[in-house]
Amino acid sequence: MPQKFKIHPAIGIARLGDSDEFYLAPEEAGGLPIECDKDGNAALSKAGNEQPIVKFKDSQKRVKKQAARFRVFVYDGGSPQGRELKTGEIFQVVLQKTGQLIEAELVDIEWTVYLANKKSSWYQFQQLDGEHGYAPDHPLRNADLTDPEARQKLIIDPGPQSVNYADPQNRRAEFRKGNNPGYAQSFPPPLKPNSIDTLGEIKATQQNNYNRLIVLGGNGNSGSYKSGFEDPIIRHYANNEGWFDDTSDGPVTAQLKYKILSIDGRKVDAKAPTQFGTVAVDAPAWVIVGYPAYAPQIIDMITMDDVLYDVAIRNFAYDTYLYGQEPFDGSQPPPKTADELAVWRETSQWNPNYYP
Repeated sequence: MPQKFKIHPAIGIARLGDSDEFYLAPEEAGGLPIECDKDGNAALSKAGNEQPIVKFKDSQKRVKKQAARFRVFVYDGGSPQGRELKTGEIFQVVLQKTGQLIEAELVDIEWTVYLANKKSSWYQFQQLDGEHGYAPDHPLRNADLTDPEARQKLIIDPGPQSVNYADPQNRRAEFRKGNNPGYAQSFPPPLKPNSIDTLGEIKATQQNNYNRLIVLGGNGNSGSYKSGFEDPIIRHYANNEGWFDDTSDGPVTAQLKYKILSIDGRKVDAKAPTQFGTVAVDAPAWVIVGYPAYAPQIIDMITMDDVLYDVAIRNFAYDTYLYGQEPFDGSQPPPKTADELAVWRETSQWNPNYYP
């Protein structure tokens, strides 16, 4: 049976820092950041458990970066949580063009990440404005620049970068100015007090035959190209003309490189040249590079699951048991839409037997 592949976490959080050292982001609710080596391999106890970080600054008192670690999971109808895909593991994939069923052995994973920062060319931040789109007259950042080409240059765009573990020369790539030949990069002009020439880097790493991706963000630099009286100066908590910073975000995708073992059940001739192929991971991911924060073990009182459940109840009649007795008395069908639910609420009582 063909298997599904997904990148986890779906949204990874990296954080800025001015140190060359880093640690791994927490990967469970209420979890602690994870100690790792310079390649991003987690520090393990004698029992094989990953160890939490204890120092957030290096010997020079510089802030360590937080790295986002990404992994590929396979889903084959067994556990709903899936399992991490391991190098050398046998899996099946259907070729989209031919419909052939391929039995394959995982050789490597090629990761591609595209970090960028469009803040300076975007709309001004005004609390909750923009949640449902911006009005045509919503003010822009750096509105004094009206030429489309000039506004395009406000975007920090180093272009996408790819890495894989099998090629030692391609295990690391930087989102640095000048490090993407053939791509029309866009970086800010010289800034005060700190110029920006990179948004970070990515590393392909392998631990216990699991190929993983490490994403590191920028150095925590910010500055302005304004040179007028009193410039550079901070005038607003969120919107400041001429300023750039090296936070960023962008998509994370992956290609599985495999060795073909059989095609439609027919084993490949052992004497024939080895055949390789690639398949895209079904579910990509996203990485967000934010500012440092140091209380990951304190979780929100209201989780994302709470929010989605509440929306489903209020707008999609997800759990009608809250509003009355089930099963219904048959005088009317169960509500299916938000309008039907609103009418039903008006004529129903809360269910006294419901407990959250």
